[in-house]
Amino acid sequence: MSPDPKDPDLVSTELPAVRRISVAETQALVAAGRGVLVDTRDRRLYDNAHAAGAISFPLSEIGAAQGDVRADSVLPGRLLILYCA
Repeated sequence: MSPDPKDPDLVSTELPAVRRISVAETQALVAAGRGVLVDTRDRRLYDNAHAAGAISFPLSEIGAAQGDVRADSVLPGRLLILYCA
């Protein structure tokens, strides 16, 4: 039986999993301390306004890392929930 790629408990060490999640899922993960909101917009936009509790990690920095961004390198044990709006 293959693991369910939609399972938020699934943490892959081989390939990063990227998927869309609902607002309700996001709220539940953040409230449970298992997820963190990551604002990928330019730092100036983040400084102007951002979601409560979000950290700033601009897309330009993610690009500079060639997309190799792992949750454990930012906040151990938490899923990164990226947003740009």
